[in-house]
Amino acid sequence: MYTKCQVFTPNNYVQELLDSVSYTEHLYGLKLLENSCGDGNILKEVVSRYIIDGIKHGYSKKRIVAGLESDIYGYEIDRKHYNKCIDNLNQIARRFDLPAIKWNIFNRDYLLSNVTMKYDFIIGNPPYLNYSEIDESVRLNLKEKFETCKSGKFDYCYAFIEKSISELNENGKFSYLVPGSIFKTVFGKNLREKIKCNLVAIKDYKSLDIFNGALVKSVIIILDNSYNNEVINYIDMSNKTQFTVDKKSLQEKWVFSNSQSIATKRFGDYFKVSNTIATLYNKAFVIKHIDLEKDKYVVNNIKLEESLIRPAYSPKSLRYGKREYIIFPYLIKGGKIVKMTETEFKERFPGVKHYLTLYKDELLSRDSDKSCKWFEYGRSQALQLVNKEKLLLSTIITNTVLVYSLKRQDLPYSGLIITKLSNSGLSLSIAKKILQSGDFLNYIRSIGVPLNGNSVRITSKDIENFTFREI
Repeated sequence: MYTKCQVFTPNNYVQELLDSVSYTEHLYGLKLLENSCGDGNILKEVVSRYIIDGIKHGYSKKRIVAGLESDIYGYEIDRKHYNKCIDNLNQIARRFDLPAIKWNIFNRDYLLSNVTMKYDFIIGNPPYLNYSEIDESVRLNLKEKFETCKSGKFDYCYAFIEKSISELNENGKFSYLVPGSIFKTVFGKNLREKIKCNLVAIKDYKSLDIFNGALVKSVIIILDNSYNNEVINYIDMSNKTQFTVDKKSLQEKWVFSNSQSIATKRFGDYFKVSNTIATLYNKAFVIKHIDLEKDKYVVNNIKLEESLIRPAYSPKSLRYGKREYIIFPYLIKGGKIVKMTETEFKERFPGVKHYLTLYKDELLSRDSDKSCKWFEYGRSQALQLVNKEKLLLSTIITNTVLVYSLKRQDLPYSGLIITKLSNSGLSLSIAKKILQSGDFLNYIRSIGVPLNGNSVRITSKDIENFTFREI
């Protein structure tokens, strides 16, 4: 697990981490912790600054050594990197002609360590692991020990941040390089509440590639226990612009914007945004190649009844002009979706039943709704919306918001669908215009979860919460 996150801090960002909390002078006697130190990229600069500051103030070598042994602390779980870290720190000590130093660098898991000391500074670049990359046994332990990991799909760094904050002294300062997604994910809400009170500044590297191609956008968060103000200083490090953000404006997701919006209408008050249907096994239902023979669709020499076949769409297939079909194993009566008994399905649609039987084992092994029959979609979500006119867009947005208009019979199986509320008063063509506006693109860039490059991931709730001006 741990090898996945061994990406160490580039030197210029080390400088920024330390400068952000003024770890620059009068350092003797101030306790500093780096709790995931790897090869020691951060600690090397810490030790160099500490020694130079000691020399500047006329301290003897003996006193400097004593200070290094009592003021600098670190943890590293990987034995190989721990040894490299010690070697790197010893090289710095020798450069200043200092005698042997007993470093307080520990080869153990910081999250399992019982730390009783309170620190003046905690600096770091914690491991970047998302929930799916964390071993099951580690997940259970984190859920038991940390409030920020009690529920949902938390990131590994949440525990590091929570434990670090608890180990600062009353005037302690904290500077961490972390994924920018901590401000956007649903499961990061508890973490955001925990850091809000003493959060001083955010340095956002959203447009910069810190880790040479690593698919993550990073920020430096700076906390100060002696600071309890109502605003946060936000700095866009790509263009060095900065402005203050009122903490009261930071709600579910944290959006950092310097613009004063005059929008008054909420998109979700006029349109419903939903996830598409979920078959839980598209291989069985989505058909890439099909032949037409009279009133039958033919796949692998099996004739499928036309009334259960619909045009299928995903943002990807529409973008590349691919024609697909999907089996829709339901009836429409009075404009509503009606489920069939297995007997009715077998008697009325033997061709489709035969075809789906080829995948019956896989369909039975799905994590489906309890009421779901083996030949139906695994989830009932969005079924009542499929027989309406709708818009479709992807959950991943890069440089342009691509919005596609679909007919009643068209069935999207990937992305987000927009349908008109009964009392809306606004048409889907207006909705499309809103979603393709520059205001909406700027909004999702600020609220979406950053991915690689210029891409962000958005949710149905993000779209519904967008506010727009009078049309």
